[in-house]
Amino acid sequence: MKQLVYFIFFFLLSNTLSAQQDPGTEEPEVLLKDSVDCTRVKDQGNSPTCWVFGTNSLFESEALRKTGKRLDLSEMFIARYAYIDKANTYLATGGKTYFAGGGQFHDVLRIVRRYGIMPEAAYTGRPEANYSHDHRALDTAMKRFMEDLLAAGKTRLDGEDLQQVTDTLDKYLGRVPVTFIYEGKEYSPRSFADQVVKFSDDYIELMSFADLPMYQKCLLSDKYNWAGDSIYNIPLAELQAAADTALQKGWSVGWEGDVTEPGFNYFSGYARLADSSFVFDKQRVDNYKTEATERDHMLHLVGIGKDKKGEKWYYLKNSWGTWLSHFRGYLYMNSNYFKMKTVIILVNREALPLHLKKKLGLEK
Repeated sequence: MKQLVYFIFFFLLSNTLSAQQDPGTEEPEVLLKDSVDCTRVKDQGNSPTCWVFGTNSLFESEALRKTGKRLDLSEMFIARYAYIDKANTYLATGGKTYFAGGGQFHDVLRIVRRYGIMPEAAYTGRPEANYSHDHRALDTAMKRFMEDLLAAGKTRLDGEDLQQVTDTLDKYLGRVPVTFIYEGKEYSPRSFADQVVKFSDDYIELMSFADLPMYQKCLLSDKYNWAGDSIYNIPLAELQAAADTALQKGWSVGWEGDVTEPGFNYFSGYARLADSSFVFDKQRVDNYKTEATERDHMLHLVGIGKDKKGEKWYYLKNSWGTWLSHFRGYLYMNSNYFKMKTVIILVNREALPLHLKKKLGLEK
């Protein structure tokens, strides 16, 4: 969830160093075998909201699959209501939970369940018609207010507190309309989610850590999991097979993991780890515990293919716009990078292999 400015500096530096160390690197040509139709690339700007952009993009692809409609969903509607939920949890725990603009896949699912969703045209989250999102002032204002409430001994938002939170969100993101017009018909966020997006709460999160029980829901220690949601833990081979199977069936996948590796090159459009004697199960656990692997970005996995040497590559949609990006906001990730740096994937349960559904007790 790091901000785009940081990534630009980081990758410019890492790319320069990489070019000096290996000037003869040849970029692979990847032939996509299974890919999913998706909507245009967006730009999260200077906001830590990749978790919404990645998940909304998945919803938009599934709407295309189900209805043929090319939707443009509002990311800031989700981010706004998540902030309110995070505020209540933050106060209830005495300030021990995460309170900032970041989040996870299940946060988006929770907000859609509770509040619905709406199109970008109805709520842009940019009240001054700014070109891009910039949440620095919003995040600072919200954090300071929560710290003031904690200092006053508050354990929940009362009516006056909630009004101040609402006023702050209105100031920086704009007021949320109670209803709006879409294609000539009036909707509420709830009716839009049900009737247009046709949201079905059939999504599950999967992870793979060898030190946790397999085929069970486990709590993965992480500051971004402010709501304490548990995630199904499965072997790494099955995690990769779940993503592959989904794409082969025409479903896309939400991807969350580490993009701070030197092998992740935003500008060239490739994320890769060279062949090595990886012991993935052990190294994944060790890397996560030492924070060599971080949960710092979410992407939308929309395709899979191979290069001329037969190496597998995943095709992912980013949320950093299209500028200075070789593949106009998309990138290729090799299998080694996926296996080492994937932390969580989000997938519709209908896309899972049958044997995995049975092991997780998800067969209908």
